[in-house]
Amino acid sequence: MTDAKTPQLAVWEFAGLLLTYWCNARCAICYLHSGPEHAGVLDVETAVALWRGLDEHAATHGKTMRIHLAGGEPFRDWDHLVAVIAAARAAGLTPLEKVETNAFWATDDELTRARLARLDALGLQKLVVSTDVYHQEFVPFDRVRRCVELARAVLGPGRVQVRWWDFYNAPTDIRQLSPTDRAAAYRTALARHRDRLTGRAAQVLAPLLPGRPAAAFAGENCAAALLGSRHVHIDPAGYVFPGTCIGIILGQAGPRSVAQLWHTLAADWRSNPILGALVTGGSVALLALARQHGYQERPAGYADKCHLCSDVRAYLAARGLWPELVGPPSVYASCP
Repeated sequence: MTDAKTPQLAVWEFAGLLLTYWCNARCAICYLHSGPEHAGVLDVETAVALWRGLDEHAATHGKTMRIHLAGGEPFRDWDHLVAVIAAARAAGLTPLEKVETNAFWATDDELTRARLARLDALGLQKLVVSTDVYHQEFVPFDRVRRCVELARAVLGPGRVQVRWWDFYNAPTDIRQLSPTDRAAAYRTALARHRDRLTGRAAQVLAPLLPGRPAAAFAGENCAAALLGSRHVHIDPAGYVFPGTCIGIILGQAGPRSVAQLWHTLAADWRSNPILGALVTGGSVALLALARQHGYQERPAGYADKCHLCSDVRAYLAARGLWPELVGPPSVYASCP
């Protein structure tokens, strides 16, 4: 019998299909370590199969799945993006809630308007455009403005989400800043919108913040983020990750259906040494596990528990420990 206080795995109701790890940018905030060096895409057939499996999983529990397409940068291959959405629509699957983009592709009005109209015709509910000091190191802001303004005209203001509006309304040309001023701009951005310090952010941004010893995070478990979250991401290989904790593998969809994977995880998450440590004892428990394999605490400390977790997982991944649970390797790549 399950104890009432034992953390339970939530039913997944929100899912992001990562069409690719490729991105034109290498943003400091990126928790996937995306960049131009990545290859591979989530093929149409697999995308539809995963989408259907997610729909069926939610429906079994009396829920309705909400799907978004992301990356990397899902607009890397426009024809492929359209093919995935069209195939899901033809299969009668849940309507596409969102597509996320940094608008690098919005190079002229005609192309941008045409693509937005096509997405509208395919049933897209909302376009999410990323804009902040990190993205604007790589994407000219005029493309962001063009994409947002035309999207508001084509889709309607209520169907356009900007991340973040405060930057959009007062953009900073970070490319013109000195290294010192750039670091200050990063700190200001983190204070306004505290993103999770994992992936590249753990390497680039976390050292800009005050560090604390690992013991400071004792008692901060991750049950809510890992088991309580109703949100997952699935990458081109079918790896399922909890919310924004990319790199913590819950399982692989494909060899097993989404429903099978969820039921197995719900029944036996404690047998997963990475998940079990984080759920019961947080990053400090994961640190204790890593110490058995030679990990040493950073003298400068850690910005928060996610920074500690990310650093420990990067150490485990570099040594090939638990590759079925900590991966894929590209998510832990060294920052260029």
